[in-house]
Amino acid sequence: MVKHDLVIDSNERGSLCESIERKAKKAGLSVARKTLVVGDYLLGAACVEAKSIGDLFQSSHSGHLWRQLDNMDANYERFFLLVHGSIAKHVAMAKNNGKRLTHTRVQNELTGTIARIMADFDCQVFYTPNVSEAALFVTKLHDKLHKPASSHGARAIRRVSTNDVRKDVLLAVPGLGPDLVDRLLEKCGSIEEMMFAESLKQVKGLGEQRRAMLTRVLTSEDPVHIERSVRKV
Repeated sequence: MVKHDLVIDSNERGSLCESIERKAKKAGLSVARKTLVVGDYLLGAACVEAKSIGDLFQSSHSGHLWRQLDNMDANYERFFLLVHGSIAKHVAMAKNNGKRLTHTRVQNELTGTIARIMADFDCQVFYTPNVSEAALFVTKLHDKLHKPASSHGARAIRRVSTNDVRKDVLLAVPGLGPDLVDRLLEKCGSIEEMMFAESLKQVKGLGEQRRAMLTRVLTSEDPVHIERSVRKV
């Protein structure tokens, strides 16, 4: 299967999409159109969702934006939100449609929405007032994602949640798969709570043997030796 530098969602249309495709090809990137599960542009393992100011506000109010961010977080290693559009033009368009908006009000909502996204998700947001800069951002992002770190030696650190750490710990216990680990965390909330037999009994699919093994691993002060089957090749 041929891997392309930039994959554009087949449903994506408009001046931004055309500008991104044009700049990407000019920069020597291979471009393809495919149906993406979520997001508008795919740069290897990184996903970019692009929204105008109006789209951002509408999807935020309806809840669609937050579902999109959840899906991007679940499906891609890194994800970015590209917000584009002039605040002045957005205000003027709203007034033409009979809505009363001020530049300050739009600026405050835009800043607040971006702040919430960056606080609640491992998502980086880039805002630009025009399409040309937005398209340039996508091509530059590809370059930065696929080139070695710069000589100043700084390293990008991906934020890991405490829930991710708990999952890694529990998945190391034989017999505990992803679904069962999710149920454990949902029911017990913390590893400390899993040390109580009554709490473990509430978890569907966790039989007596697995409960005993998990309790030993979590509470024993001595090393717990676990036999693992190794398939011969």
